[in-house]
Amino acid sequence: MEFNFGKRNYQLMILGVVLIISGYILMSGGKSEDPEVFNDAIFNFRRLTLSTIFLVSGFIVEVFAILHKSKDE
Repeated sequence: MEFNFGKRNYQLMILGVVLIISGYILMSGGKSEDPEVFNDAIFNFRRLTLSTIFLVSGFIVEVFAILHKSKDE
């Protein structure tokens, strides 16, 4: 059985998925207990900046993992 990708490609794909899942986990939360009261916690550094960096880097790693050609081929 022959795989389309090499071992390195699959390792990079797993890394990309971990980064994407981490980004979505960092983005979650920030709800208010009372719907009538606005909560400024949704605008903090973790939810706006850090999670976006994780998501974008995860998608970049995924594209690189798909396009990367193994040296043994």
